Amino acid sequence: MLSLAMTAVLVSACQTPAARPASSLLGGAERRAPIVPDELDHAAADLAVATLAADPDAVVRSLGALEVAERRLRSEDDPSRLVPAAHEAASAVLHPGREGRDAARGILTRDDVDAASRERLERWLEDDPLVQADERIDDARFLSFGRFFNTFSEPIGRSVLNTTLLPYTLGRAVAVYSLDLVEEEPLPLQRRQALSHWKEFRAQHPDSLEVAALSEDIADYEAKHHETLHDRALARAEAAMENDLPDYAYLYARRALRHEDTEEANEVLEEALERIETRHLVLARGQRFDADAPVPADAGERALVVDTLAGEPVADEAAIDTPLDPAIRFRRAIDAGRAGDDAAMWEALEELREDDATAMARHADALLRDPIQHPYGAYQRARSAERRRTAAWLMLGPLYHRPDADAVGVTRYLLDLPLRVQGAALLPIRLLFEWPWRPPTPGDAETAVHARRYLAAHPNGAHAEDVRNWLLDFERDRENQVGALRVAEAGGAMPDAELDALREEAAAQALRVASAEERSDLRAGLLTNVARTFPETRAGRKAGGLAREQAIERTAHEIRLSRGFLLENPSVAGPGGLDLSPLLLDEDPRNGELHPDGVALVGGLEIVVLALARTGDEEDPPERVRARLSETQLSRLVAQLEETSFRNALLDEDDVLVPDAQRDALFERARLGLAEDIDDRATSEARFAYRGMRERYGMVRSREALLPVELVLQGSLRDLSIGAFPRMRPPRETPDAVLYR
Repeated sequence: MLSLAMTAVLVSACQTPAARPASSLLGGAERRAPIVPDELDHAAADLAVATLAADPDAVVRSLGALEVAERRLRSEDDPSRLVPAAHEAASAVLHPGREGRDAARGILTRDDVDAASRERLERWLEDDPLVQADERIDDARFLSFGRFFNTFSEPIGRSVLNTTLLPYTLGRAVAVYSLDLVEEEPLPLQRRQALSHWKEFRAQHPDSLEVAALSEDIADYEAKHHETLHDRALARAEAAMENDLPDYAYLYARRALRHEDTEEANEVLEEALERIETRHLVLARGQRFDADAPVPADAGERALVVDTLAGEPVADEAAIDTPLDPAIRFRRAIDAGRAGDDAAMWEALEELREDDATAMARHADALLRDPIQHPYGAYQRARSAERRRTAAWLMLGPLYHRPDADAVGVTRYLLDLPLRVQGAALLPIRLLFEWPWRPPTPGDAETAVHARRYLAAHPNGAHAEDVRNWLLDFERDRENQVGALRVAEAGGAMPDAELDALREEAAAQALRVASAEERSDLRAGLLTNVARTFPETRAGRKAGGLAREQAIERTAHEIRLSRGFLLENPSVAGPGGLDLSPLLLDEDPRNGELHPDGVALVGGLEIVVLALARTGDEEDPPERVRARLSETQLSRLVAQLEETSFRNALLDEDDVLVPDAQRDALFERARLGLAEDIDDRATSEARFAYRGMRERYGMVRSREALLPVELVLQGSLRDLSIGAFPRMRPPRETPDAVLYR
């Protein structure tokens, strides 16, 4: 029994992680003596001097000496990689201009070109304006073919189970394709990009033979580009005229005429000028004032005006059924509102509006229609309009959507009419599967604006309870628990238990928002606000703890290098970068393994090494061990980080180099030896994380399919259809496509 007990103790001792070794966390690797330059290094230096001096003869001699030294000192299995770089540098002197492209292609045929240099040269060759123009034209042709192919593949595939509708679906597809061709711009996006690349090449090489061959295509594309811009401006001008905005229509019509002088643009311009002139005449007529006109001097009217200006109520002996009767009724309605009876005020104004023959009726109508003065009326109108839209959508389904006013829009609507009628008949499906989970609409948001305005003006009004209940449901439907709590607390009618549960949900939501804030000062303010606003909730207490923890542990900066990033990039962790002890990355928790959060640059020359807790559990808070680098070590680390990031981005399209201004500023200060002059302003703090690819994507990364065709399985409850068909996938747009839209 004693031996078994001792064995158990020994086994448990072996399973418990030991303390970190007493050796330093940095500088664990062996130092190497400085490398003495050999013949290969001297030849590379001579080539660099000759290249900078632009001396072709010296370049040829140095390049030959370098190749001889390479063959003499290095084997084919262990090349120095200097010869391909030397040929690339020499081509800048020996093959200037576009001749260098042929030299670069020759370099790519060598076997000793490293992966990063090969990728960089290939991207440089692809960056040629003519190559990019050809690629964009190929994309445009593929899009045209893909649209034609998809036009027929989809209706055929969806008619597998019901071939009786195949003639209709094919005819409709052909008609829709024809309408798409009519609406297509004269110069599509990809061809606009090609035109830009051609013009760029013409500016760079005006005397080349390629420019002479492209002159006709450039002229043709430029004419179509002007036509495209004309059509866009004309469409906006016509839309502005439909919305009674003649000033905008005038500006867009002028823009259209700058690109192409057409009859349509001139007609819109003339109509816009006529409307602007008519408006000016009306305004001028309304501003005229006749000083000799007689001023009414009725005593009763004067007394009513004086009382109104003084804010006094209407006298009880005010005459009714006189010419002043509408004004007196208007004043009494206003007095009722001032007394707090807003319902009586609006009811009286409604009665006064019915007699539209008097001026006071028009004043009453203006007040009733004003959403600021009468928010409850605006709330009712918006809610009724949304109810009508919802009812029409439920009853009519696809038939509810109106066609565009132009001929093409009406034609599209008529082509889809049989399918819309079929979809309109599926009312039970909309009631069961769509309406209960329908999110808040823009009409609901407009109604909520008027509801809040009414509650702010009349918190105890006659309709306050109904409006508050609707607003509470609206906030809950859009998952705004903080807004729902604000509404519930203002009403005071919710049970305490339900109010406490809502307060917990609102506090948790506020804590999530505060924790997601990146700037430390704003995050601290938000956390403090959550703790003060919800002190009795769990989230409020947690927010207070996080605010205190941030105040204690906040650093000026935090550039984090995760353990996964350091494992994937040993050059950063090794002697050329951070020079981290190998014991921290040997995946043995017993000797002080690095925590997954890795290492953090916290400002100045200090770094924080996050080691696993004594328990060895990655879920436990890490141990923070501070260390200090020299200026040379920090500069070397920054240089290695940037070089590694650029190389990874070059070799792996998924490892994108994310821009960050604060990080770049911090690195620049480190390179200049100004790291100890810490800028601890919250607006200057650098918060960035270098993470490994496995941490980002897991074991298997999704890749884009090589084939441009995908198989689509499609079904719809709206029209009870199902089908399978191939579809051409459009080519991915280039990052600069937004500049050509």
